[in-house]
Amino acid sequence: MSLPSGRKQNQRYWAAFFEELPSDKLGLKTPSVYDSHYRDFHMGIKGCYIRASQRIKPPAIGAAFVMTGSAQDSLHSLKEQQVAIENELGEKLYWYEGIKVEKQGYIELKYCDVTDETDWSDQHQWLVTKVEKLVEVFRPRIEKQNQEG
Repeated sequence: MSLPSGRKQNQRYWAAFFEELPSDKLGLKTPSVYDSHYRDFHMGIKGCYIRASQRIKPPAIGAAFVMTGSAQDSLHSLKEQQVAIENELGEKLYWYEGIKVEKQGYIELKYCDVTDETDWSDQHQWLVTKVEKLVEVFRPRIEKQNQEG
């Protein structure tokens, strides 16, 4: 059984991403299945991970810090630090509180054609830069909250 075209696109995009920029460069754990429009990089902190995403409609790539389960209890404290976090990131952080299972702070999306394979290298570099910055800014905060809690 073959995959639908969107899932094929996802597989090709992420396979190229990891060929060019191996996951160990990010210092995060990632699953081996690449057929979703996003990749979650586990930070080694329960319920906290970084999400890199790509989508065809509307065309964009993005990066987010995501919290699930009991980790969401830290959201209020993180939002109180928004100015400091944005200063460290060097850009505005947008907060999204989903009504289901996750809450996230994300960096503004970059609009680009994810089906244009000639641009993938630039898109992958952008994603890695954003993912690394999110880890750098959020990991110490979450680790500190876990020690204090």
